[in-house]
Amino acid sequence: MMATGLRPLDFLALLVYFVAVLGVTIYANRTIGSDSSKDYFLAGGHVHWWAIGFSLFASNLGTDHLVGLAGSGAAGGLAVGNYEFSSCSVLLVLGWVFVPYYLAVNVCTVPEFLEKRFSHSMRNFFTWLTILSTILTKIAVTIFAGAVVLEELLGWNMYVSSIALLSLTTVYTVLGGLAAVVYSEVLQSIILIVGSIALLYFGITAAGGWEGLREALPESHFRLLMPSDHPDLPWLGVLLGMPINSVWYWCTDQVMVQRVLCADTPKSAQEGCLFAGWLKLLPMYIMVLPGLVAAALFPDEIKENSNAAYALLVTRLLPEGWVGIMVAVILSSFMAALASCFNSCSTLFTMDIYKNFRPDADEAQLVLAGRIFTALTALVSVAWLPMIEGAHDQLFLYIQSMQVIWAPPIAVMFIGARFLPDMHSFEAWMTLAFGLSFGIVFWVLKNLVPRDHLNGVDCGWIADFNILHYAIVSFCLSFIVLGICLAWSRMQSPEGEAERLLHNLQSSVDDTISKQKWSDPVVQAFAVCLLITVSGLTIFHSVWP
Repeated sequence: MMATGLRPLDFLALLVYFVAVLGVTIYANRTIGSDSSKDYFLAGGHVHWWAIGFSLFASNLGTDHLVGLAGSGAAGGLAVGNYEFSSCSVLLVLGWVFVPYYLAVNVCTVPEFLEKRFSHSMRNFFTWLTILSTILTKIAVTIFAGAVVLEELLGWNMYVSSIALLSLTTVYTVLGGLAAVVYSEVLQSIILIVGSIALLYFGITAAGGWEGLREALPESHFRLLMPSDHPDLPWLGVLLGMPINSVWYWCTDQVMVQRVLCADTPKSAQEGCLFAGWLKLLPMYIMVLPGLVAAALFPDEIKENSNAAYALLVTRLLPEGWVGIMVAVILSSFMAALASCFNSCSTLFTMDIYKNFRPDADEAQLVLAGRIFTALTALVSVAWLPMIEGAHDQLFLYIQSMQVIWAPPIAVMFIGARFLPDMHSFEAWMTLAFGLSFGIVFWVLKNLVPRDHLNGVDCGWIADFNILHYAIVSFCLSFIVLGICLAWSRMQSPEGEAERLLHNLQSSVDDTISKQKWSDPVVQAFAVCLLITVSGLTIFHSVWP
């Protein structure tokens, strides 16, 4: 596909965008500051619900989503949007199940919570696991997706554009801390939503409206629940496997949890989760659906490379000025997701690793350590780009194939930590050790071992085994391991003399967050959001069988 050039109105739109981001960064620095570690890593604990909601939304929807969701939508239809519908419900789980416990113990990071719940060694392990997983499946993929789109749009070399985008994002993340990241994400979310709606409008119009789109594509593209033998999105995996992965992503991953930890009040954190849940209803329509439009308008190009769907729509459909706005949308999604990951990784390194080795470090040293680690993270991420370049042709599904290694056992561990009072460090370690080992073996056999034979054994079925079905299997087996370890521990110590954090937390939780009543508007909005999510599944599936 030929790259398009930017015209005067496009440059004007980009200039306005950069000035706006600069203004928000300066405002955040002056209002909240970034001198202390709490200001730099938790925005001073003064973030309101609407900013938390926008920040959760923008942190999640990076360029990997713009490229990946549209690409998977073009290749396989609306079914990939189930990932977004699944997130709606799990965001509510974050707000009402996990947030009370995170805030009750006044932690700065998720690993710090694990130390208070289990042990210091668990905190160290989970810190490094989170940093590595963030680099491998979030930062590097976001950089790659942004570079791919800019290469398609502007003809920039992938590595040149990667370095340019990294430098831009690293500078304002390093200077401003979480406050600059969160409030910039409010602006970037609005730009992303408005621009994506405009792109959908131009695309649907060019495709001949809804009826023209239906005529141009096979009926399977309009189904949300696919057959059980579907290679990527079987219905059982969608209904059970996706929520398992979403629990890890939304409820235990530092990038997302850090947004609720910076809330000005506990209720603001819950309201922010609810607002983000409402926003997550949008990507099905403004990101996945444009992929179907691209498949209808440019079938030959999509067959060659489905990841080009988003760039095709921008370059082939939009008039002058709108191209610049859509480049701003791409930059918004890129910078928001990347800045969130950078800030979270620097928070983990500084508060969970550096502070452990330098307990006497003052506030200025902690902030400096976080800034230096942000720059190092950017450099390491670039080194991983060649691996992603040769990955799955549907970028969004590549991300899921990596995350399935650790998502199920981590989800089991956190659910156990939340609901099992007598679970302690031994059970947590055994659950993680089994689940991660099982996941690594599965991923290696599925992706690296030749399909035909391994020492005379046919491994083709493993290569074809769906990752969402694997998530269900891994989750169940990890829970069985947890149950066996708990039973063994109870036989060894029937009195349960070791005091558990969960017992001590309950009174703090009750004091921290008042019990919600069904008359509370927040809870009513919670129920409506959940109802719309379920209704969306039902309507799509029943109307478009």
